[in-house]
Amino acid sequence: MKPKIKWTPQRLAILKYLDGNKEHPSAEDIYAALSKDFPTMSVATVYNVLEFLKRTNRVKEINIDQEKRRFDPDTSEHHHAICVKCKKVFDIFKDINIPDLDKYLSGFDVIDAHLQIHVLCPECKEKKDLHIGQREYQCSICGSIRTAKHKPQKCPSCGSRGSLKEFNHQKH
Repeated sequence: MKPKIKWTPQRLAILKYLDGNKEHPSAEDIYAALSKDFPTMSVATVYNVLEFLKRTNRVKEINIDQEKRRFDPDTSEHHHAICVKCKKVFDIFKDINIPDLDKYLSGFDVIDAHLQIHVLCPECKEKKDLHIGQREYQCSICGSIRTAKHKPQKCPSCGSRGSLKEFNHQKH
């Protein structure tokens, strides 16, 4: 018996958001994109729909980001290149053979093979101030921007606690 779900407007919006999406979004990304139109929707709703879509093979969870669970609506066989700076994910639809795989996994049955290549994308390569493995955080109080590996607890400029949010240049 196939799992069933009642397709509410919120759930349909999540499905529509994922359709053809190449961003490999997290549940939080999906929630942020849809919550304006669906103010009663919760992050839990997004996770529940994503879990249902995983169980019914309509979406794949990809383990490419230690900080967030990311999802790929393209369930065809393909690989990923992940930019170490901006965390963008790029699909690779080329069959990449790993020579001698049988030699190293003698007696194993390979069920799935997924190659992840960590890269510096062309956009990030052009930037002069590369801080690989670091992110930028902007203070919601004073507007200052801080580059750090982990989210600072307080703003170094104004000292306010909990005011730093991850800053994305593309949105601004």
